[in-house]
Amino acid sequence: MNRATIIALLSLITFAANSQITQGNWMLGGTISYASTKYNSTNYGEPHTAYDLQINPNVGYFFVDKLAGGLKARISKIGDRDKSQSYTDVNLGPFFRYYMLAPEKQVNVLTEAAYLYGFDKYTTPDKNSKHTFSFSAGPVIYFNSAVGLEMLVNYSTCKFTEFKGSNNTIRFCLGLQVHLEK
Repeated sequence: MNRATIIALLSLITFAANSQITQGNWMLGGTISYASTKYNSTNYGEPHTAYDLQINPNVGYFFVDKLAGGLKARISKIGDRDKSQSYTDVNLGPFFRYYMLAPEKQVNVLTEAAYLYGFDKYTTPDKNSKHTFSFSAGPVIYFNSAVGLEMLVNYSTCKFTEFKGSNNTIRFCLGLQVHLEK
């Protein structure tokens, strides 16, 4: 490709990069993240730090311009390096997301709140239910009118039903959303 063709393609992508965050459209995507968590609740014994690798797929619908709601899943692999233990954690629940800038912007800022109910399965046969509230915010950069790359900061607080205390986590998430036009 010559230089003029590359400039023309980049200009086309830049000018066509307004998102479909308007009423009646759907979004499909998710995030991936890695976190280090300080556990203080009694269900893990003494306080310690563990790792958490998460995949968070979601599907949402824009009820009004810039405001979407939908269903989110969270699948985590959690472990403790010191104890050589790991388990899988599965959660599901609603989320609401608001985009702060105009829909035609190539870069936007979003905020999201979610409630997730789930179970984790330790290396033992016990299952523990939990309630998680999470809040995310950050920029989204649109490659074109339908695909956006998200860079989010997330804060979550998790309460196990059988134990005292809660676990609080701050994580950085990288996401990809596809906005489907009506």
